[in-house]
Amino acid sequence: MKIAIIGAGNVGKTLGTAWEKKGQSVLYGVRNPKPGTTELEVTAAVTASDVIILAVPWSAMPSVLENKALFRGKVVVDCTNPINSDFTGLTLGNTDSGGETVARMIPEAKVVKAFNSCGFNVMANPEFPTGKATMFVAGDDKAAKETTLELAQSIGFEAIDAGPLVQSRYLEATAWLWISMAMKYGLGREIAFSLLRR
Repeated sequence: MKIAIIGAGNVGKTLGTAWEKKGQSVLYGVRNPKPGTTELEVTAAVTASDVIILAVPWSAMPSVLENKALFRGKVVVDCTNPINSDFTGLTLGNTDSGGETVARMIPEAKVVKAFNSCGFNVMANPEFPTGKATMFVAGDDKAAKETTLELAQSIGFEAIDAGPLVQSRYLEATAWLWISMAMKYGLGREIAFSLLRR
């Protein structure tokens, strides 16, 4: 599987490194690629890959997805959250979501929501003393969702099918809960959500 990660920040680099360790082919799509590395211009990285990981700030999404045809038929995993500019909450919720907005921007892509509900430190190591962190995955295309579930599982998460893409509304709210608890309300970044069964 060839993976293009758009964005080379904490989330993008952490996921890319984890998948590279599992034998996946990873490219990074960035504005100013460094020669001699796995960084390419965004168009080149997307064209060369089967799965596209969106790991850029929400505000960058319109420019990243401007060339709709580039993403036709691709599995596109949206890792972003529509956080407002003053970092007090989400700009979308209840009746819409970032995931659904991305799907409208690139209607011929197979959009999946995942890797948005915990910090990059948890992505680097999803193992906790009580078990694995849960990664919820939402999407309308069954094959694209299966691919994303496998990618999450391969790097140590308990990967859970959360239903159709409309569920992004609640996954993004879950992400804000994680962010606010970790960064505003004193729990720190070494926390994650886990699904319990009986």
